[in-house]
Amino acid sequence: QDNLGNCPIGDHINVTGALKTEMTDGVEEAIVQINGTSSFVPPYSYFDLTDADGNFQIINNVPLDATFTIAPEKDDNPLNGVTTYDLVLISKHILGLEPLNSPYKMIAADANKSGSITTFDIVEIRKLILGIYTELPNNTSWRFVDKSFAFPNANNPFQTAFPETIPVAAAMSSQWGQDFAGVKIGDVNNTVTANATMQAEERTTGT
Repeated sequence: QDNLGNCPIGDHINVTGALKTEMTDGVEEAIVQINGTSSFVPPYSYFDLTDADGNFQIINNVPLDATFTIAPEKDDNPLNGVTTYDLVLISKHILGLEPLNSPYKMIAADANKSGSITTFDIVEIRKLILGIYTELPNNTSWRFVDKSFAFPNANNPFQTAFPETIPVAAAMSSQWGQDFAGVKIGDVNNTVTANATMQAEERTTGT
């Protein structure tokens, strides 16, 4: 018996993985798209929405001997986790007073997707906070990096291109654990509410 549906059926394989933030919170309701080709069938496309734990699974659909690309996408609620305090932290990073301490935070600070962190990024995020922008014109609200990727220079993640998709070639067996790190653009202090089970950040001062 295969009650959990883990075994391939016929000529198909399973593809699963998870999208999680740097704080290991699941990124919910992201679209994970699989596009590919196989010697047995015409070009195909499948997708799944991540659950509250950030998990996605495409079960018994992808054909054997498949060459495909796994590509996550989420572009909603751009202000989620973004505050003026993020602007302060990005300013300190630019001035060298308090550098951001992870490559994912640096990617989050690159609001205009230029491959660098400058005062232009601060301007873009400020326009978002003030309501001049309803979304960032040159970026999505989330970016995803192959979790297994090791940055050659952790102090400058833009030095080399980092993979935002996972390619799989001629897969003859199920592909488990195809994981991504989710980066919320503009949020450099990890206050994003990534899923419905998380509590929104408390902003009242108290007595």
